[in-house]
Amino acid sequence: MYTNKVKKIIFFRIPLSICNFRCHYCYLAQRDEHYQGIQPVMKYSPEQVALACSPKRLGGLAYFNFCADGETMLLKDLDLYVKELVKQGHFVEIITNMTITNMVDKFMEWPREMLEHVEFKCSFHYLELKKKKLLEVFAKNANQLWGKGASINIEVTPSDELIPYIEELKNFSYSNFGALPHITIARNDSTKNIDYLTNLSDKEYSKTWSQFDSSFWKFKRSIFGKKQEKFCYAGAWSAYIDLSTGMANQCYCGKSLGNVFENPERPFPEKPVGCCSIPHCYNGHAFLTWGLIPDLDTPTYAEVRNRTTQNGEWLNVTLKDFFSSKLCQSNRLYSEQEKKKWILAQKSNFISKSIIYKIKHVGKVILRKK
Repeated sequence: MYTNKVKKIIFFRIPLSICNFRCHYCYLAQRDEHYQGIQPVMKYSPEQVALACSPKRLGGLAYFNFCADGETMLLKDLDLYVKELVKQGHFVEIITNMTITNMVDKFMEWPREMLEHVEFKCSFHYLELKKKKLLEVFAKNANQLWGKGASINIEVTPSDELIPYIEELKNFSYSNFGALPHITIARNDSTKNIDYLTNLSDKEYSKTWSQFDSSFWKFKRSIFGKKQEKFCYAGAWSAYIDLSTGMANQCYCGKSLGNVFENPERPFPEKPVGCCSIPHCYNGHAFLTWGLIPDLDTPTYAEVRNRTTQNGEWLNVTLKDFFSSKLCQSNRLYSEQEKKKWILAQKSNFISKSIIYKIKHVGKVILRKK
């Protein structure tokens, strides 16, 4: 029997470019391969994925995040992949615009005790929902799942275009979800430093969106643009996996861990990042709140996801308890000597690759000159 404490956090990337929305701020819209309308070829079945991610192999229970390039609930058999993991006792978060009713209906058939292990992060794309007349569908689907035992989280992506509609958005959220939505941060992935996606000054931006009193937004603001210098256990305590192939990385910007679905009888790979290579941990609301950098004082993931209403809380008791745990409670902390070893190995690997790249690059230049 495994304790109700998180052992690993695993993020599933789903290369599905199908979406029923066209949000102007969407990261998918910033890519060349946007909206191709292609279902990914899934190399591994739900049962095979569950076997590769069993509590026995991982050493305990994990948090799994399902997020597609497009709309996650448009993935064929999404419910089956989630179900096989939940049956093992794991906890799952699904990122969705909450308008794919036929997939919602499949989850509604689950028993309460299974839904209590699932949280739906409902992306509240207000302008698209309003334009497509889907606001009531969004609210109905979210509340049905919450009423059946699942946890929900209502989250708004702040955009300059949304500002004139803030008051009506707030009223709708109070009326339908009993609280204001949480606020995330829209980022510009095309910029070197992964900047804010806004034309507002920092002061105007803060004044506009702080009125939602979102703990999620406050924490993201506190780490946005700040280089993380302390030792990070991403790659040892976390993995970023392509659900369609099993190919994994340490985190969104980390090195390869290989195919983690291919040989489930082997130990799950553990190779910590050590020193982060990117300007800032732009999805630190998850990586850092779960505790990938134990020396960093952060709220729990439950604290940045939950809201209290007159009728209860967005997170159910079982899931809230799990989301309140930290990775250091179930994993061994490295000694200072071990940390140095991993950091040196990472630097050596980087230098070796840089030398190889330069040799190849210089060789090509010489050949071109000849």
